[in-house]
Amino acid sequence: MSEPSGVVVAGAVGVGMAGVLSGVNGEAAVGALFGALIYFTTTAELPLLRRVFFFVASFVMGYMFAPAIGEIEVMGARPFAFPGPAAFGASLLVVTISLAAINRRGLADGKGGGNDG
Repeated sequence: MSEPSGVVVAGAVGVGMAGVLSGVNGEAAVGALFGALIYFTTTAELPLLRRVFFFVASFVMGYMFAPAIGEIEVMGARPFAFPGPAAFGASLLVVTISLAAINRRGLADGKGGGNDG
């Protein structure tokens, strides 16, 4: 008697997941995933937990920035016209640019050292 209820539950979970994933752009998700993986594998000098946090941030924000990157025009051409490459580029750049801005702000506040005059 438990078999039919298991099938019903599995079917309900499958339908629910299909509904949740229906709005996901697969190309952008794959592009963001691979960009985040490249960032994760090339920052071996960082501790693992920090790399995992940067991986998640890179993946999520790369996916979210893909539409904005896709609209960029350079001399009349759109180099990131497709969502996959746009998400890939965004996921590679989002953490790098964020860390550079944070480090630059730290230097401007006088916390990061500098010239003593």
